[in-house]
Amino acid sequence: MKVFSYDVWKKQEVREIMMKKCFIAIILLVLLFCAAAVGEERVDTLTYAVYPLLPDHEYYQELIEHRWAELEPNIRLVRAKWNSYTDDAPEGIDVIMYDAIDLNEIIANGWIQPISRSAVWEPEDIFPFALEGITVDDNLYGIPIFLCGNFLIYDRQYTALAKAEHLTDLADETEILVVNSDNPLDRPEYITEAIADTRGEANPIVDEHEEDCMSLIERLAIDAHQHDNNVQVVMAYDSGVGQGYIGFSESMRFLKNRVDSTLIKSVSFSDG
Repeated sequence: MKVFSYDVWKKQEVREIMMKKCFIAIILLVLLFCAAAVGEERVDTLTYAVYPLLPDHEYYQELIEHRWAELEPNIRLVRAKWNSYTDDAPEGIDVIMYDAIDLNEIIANGWIQPISRSAVWEPEDIFPFALEGITVDDNLYGIPIFLCGNFLIYDRQYTALAKAEHLTDLADETEILVVNSDNPLDRPEYITEAIADTRGEANPIVDEHEEDCMSLIERLAIDAHQHDNNVQVVMAYDSGVGQGYIGFSESMRFLKNRVDSTLIKSVSFSDG
């Protein structure tokens, strides 16, 4: 398969496609778009497959197709299913979205070809590690659009959050973040990330007595939701509770009241 470089996949369009009113949405790494060549011949359709575990994948398919119809009304998009974890070659599919963890295997199997770096508009808007993560032998194998992980999503007018690079920079703050879990003991992802950042280890073994790593998060947290999920967290924040929240990037699509004042950035859980 060869890669095509329709201008639709430039930074601004992907931002509009995937996140509607969202701001820096295409910075995200784990799910990536690549494309197969359509050659020089005239084509009437392009077949594409989104990542099967993408949250609300039908929602994103509709956004992609709506935006594509505005830019390429004479080329119809056709939906297909392909799973980078389990399926063989994506035969007959022109555009695939895949988990970057499978990048080396996909390249080794010859299922995709590199795309031109010039096809990525304003690459400075993409986290550098995201582009580096899909670069092999100086070749770029896709455009990053989603990162599966916890981000700091915050009101730009709140100075402490706007300046913070680490959660420890917020040591003097209290009750400013809507946090993803009712029960402080049921926040294993935060415990793991805090310990990983502190030790400089990926996927550390968590000691049962390391709850003290959570003390700062407990001081920052606002328990203003009823269920342990991103929608509850972002809706609480959007209603005016707190100055930010920690959550997945795709949750930002639910913002309405605070959409224009909200930004997103990566943040360390320690001062490491």
